[in-house]
Parts: sequence; C-alpha cells; structure tokens
Amino acid sequence: CKRPCRALCLCCQQYLCRDHLKEHDDLIDAKLPPLVDQINTLSDQLNKGTSLESSCITALNQWRDNAHRTVDQFYERKRQQFEELIQEKRNRQKQEVIHIGSNVSELIRGQEATKEQIDSITDYVRILEQDINKFEQNQFVLTPLVIDDSLISIRQDAASHGLLSSTTNSADSILSSGNHPSARQKRNIGTADNVFSKSIKLNRWEIEEQTGITDTMRINILSIISTTMDTHDRSATKAVARDVKNWLDGTYGKSWTVEIYDKQEHQPQRNITSSKYFQVKDTKFGWTILMFK
Repeated sequence: CKRPCRALCLCCQQYLCRDHLKEHDDLIDAKLPPLVDQINTLSDQLNKGTSLESSCITALNQWRDNAHRTVDQFYERKRQQFEELIQEKRNRQKQEVIHIGSNVSELIRGQEATKEQIDSITDYVRILEQDINKFEQNQFVLTPLVIDDSLISIRQDAASHGLLSSTTNSADSILSSGNHPSARQKRNIGTADNVFSKSIKLNRWEIEEQTGITDTMRINILSIISTTMDTHDRSATKAVARDVKNWLDGTYGKSWTVEIYDKQEHQPQRNITSSKYFQVKDTKFGWTILMFK
C-alpha cells in the first residue's frame, strides 16, 4: 500500500493506512462468530455427555454381570467336585462297615472268636470311626476372594488437564489485561497515546541475549511478563516465574523453563543449549529473567 500510515496495530505490529486499518479490524472481528459457533458446539457436546456416561455405566454393569457369572461357574465346579468326593468316600466307608459287620456276624454265629480276632476287629473299628469323624469335619480350605483394583482402570489424561489449565490461564490473562482492547480502542489503536503507552511498557526491558525468538514472540512475551509482574509484589519471583511458564507452555508449547533472579541474587554461569533462549533485564524491579525451551 502506498498510502501514508495512520496507525500501528499492537496485536501484529503492522503499520496500516486508514482504509487498511478498517479492513484489518473487520478481519479480526470476523474471527469471533466462528469461535462462538465452535463454543456452542462444544457446549452441546458436553450437554450430550450423559450418553457417554450411560454407555460407560452400561459397560461397567456388563462387566459386573460377567464377573458374577464367572464366580457362579467357579462355585458350581467346586461344589460338583466336593459332592463327587463325598459320594466316593461315603461309598468306600459303607463298604468297609458292611465288611467288618459281616465278619463280626460270622464270629458270633460260630461261637469260636479268639481274643486276637476281637482285638484286631476292635482296632479296625476304632480306625474306621476316626476316619468317618475326620471326614465329617470341614473339608474346605477357603481363601477370600481378593479383587485387584487394576482390573478396572479409569483413564485420567493429566497432560490434557494441564494444557487446558494453562490455556485457560492464558485466555483469562489476555482478557483481563490491557492487551485485549475494546472495539473503540481497536479502532483508535494507532493514536499517539496508545503507541506511547505500549512503548513505555516495552522500554522497561533490556534484552541481554536471545536465540530463536521472533519479533512477535518477543513483544508478546515481554507484554505478558510486564502484566504478570504488575499483579505481584517485588518478592513474588516464584509466583511470576510459575505464571509466565504456564503462559509460555500454553502459547508456544510445553517444556519451557523460567528463572528469575533479583538484583541481590547471583545468577549462576551455565552453558545452556536450547533452540529458544531469551534473557532480559527489567529496569523497574531490577530482575533478570531467563527463559529457554
């Protein structure tokens, strides 16, 4: 465009003429209705989540029925084995009782029993009695059924939860900060006061070292750090580092490291090899902030 520039868009750092500023503003506004439709679709999907819950409960109930059926089948098998064992043992003991009874009856009829025979029969009857009494005692060794909790696993996607949390924090930060102008502010975004205010916000920083950081990334990072620092006091270095890390992870991918050293702390000398490295010094608090991924 050969027309003279009338405005600077703070979102994308582009200088625009009056006509292109209006067109640029309309393009930005046009992105909101599709987001509304997408949000409504997600809302409908969540409202229909009862079908997912119902299908999961149905599957869980089916698993329970199958488990009960397995236990019942195991019980029936063991019961049948026990009854067969009892029947076999009882039949053998009955045969032995009949046999010893027949021998005693013959001795009584013959009237010729000797002491040795009587003692032998007495010992046999005592052993048979012990065997019957012992058999009538509990024949089971029962081990309590132990349920392994891992038989049913409920998946919890911690990574998605962390991403959702950090993304939500980033969105809330953008909506609550000065980086989210109103419609009136967007249309006057190139005025001298707005540009001067933005310049003051970025001029508090001294860039000491950077690698793999684009101009847009640098502006966005410094802006969000400034906003985050202004919401904390000077002693809250850990809280600021945590919030900035969450924002970086949610905006530019995970695995960012953020370290903050105030002017009284000694920054250790380290050899860091990273595709994205950014070290700046804040002239307001006197902090040195190191970010790398």
